[in-house]
Amino acid sequence: MSQTRRHRSSRRRGRAAGVVLAGGSGTRVGAGINKAFLPLAGRSIASWGLNTLGAVEGVGILVFVVRPDDLEHARFVAGRETDRPLEIITGGDTRQESELLALRHLADRIDTGVIDTVLIHDAARPLVSHGLAAAVLHAARESGGAVPGIPGTDIAPAGDADRLDASGALRPDDLVRVQTPQGFRACTILDAYEAAARDGFVGTDTASCAEEYTDIPVTWVRGEETNFKITYAQDLLLAQDVVTALGLRTG
Repeated sequence: MSQTRRHRSSRRRGRAAGVVLAGGSGTRVGAGINKAFLPLAGRSIASWGLNTLGAVEGVGILVFVVRPDDLEHARFVAGRETDRPLEIITGGDTRQESELLALRHLADRIDTGVIDTVLIHDAARPLVSHGLAAAVLHAARESGGAVPGIPGTDIAPAGDADRLDASGALRPDDLVRVQTPQGFRACTILDAYEAAARDGFVGTDTASCAEEYTDIPVTWVRGEETNFKITYAQDLLLAQDVVTALGLRTG
């Protein structure tokens, strides 16, 4: 467990901060720029998640974490494509370092109780719904930590010699495919990330760091199949089809 940081306000309820990470590249999509800034139905992929988180009641601050090379793109998004002001910062070499820098950027407001909860979201998941983001925020405030997930009914355990394990030791029904945004009590997740940085621990996502360095129960809420991550070119094509099929707004 990490040690408690300096004195924090006893305010019961502050605002939530939405953090959107855009540290990826466009390599696997086949693009020459960061995929977060590729167009999806008339505006950048990143702007979709930023606008969705910004519309959730209780979210008062939006932090956009980008690579130094992408600052110009990020400023365009802030000036032309988002409904709420963005606090743009540069991230680190890894996802976890970028999350830590975002939390440190918010640290003073976390310490004073202005920010009570943090939602951390991948810019490459543009089609997260308002309802899912709100549900994660509510669950995180209730339990201390929450993630969206899809039951892993299409997952099978692997055995030896490239064969599936038929022993039943690991049941697919017990697994979930975790998505973002992932929400956590702000002071707790900040302490956890500082402890991880001291130890050199690197997790796979926000929840893995929370599970390693806190005692809070990380609950999960039902995720959405449309909240998929854009990794390859076909994912972007699918996202465009979903936007068209659902009649999502493009401006």
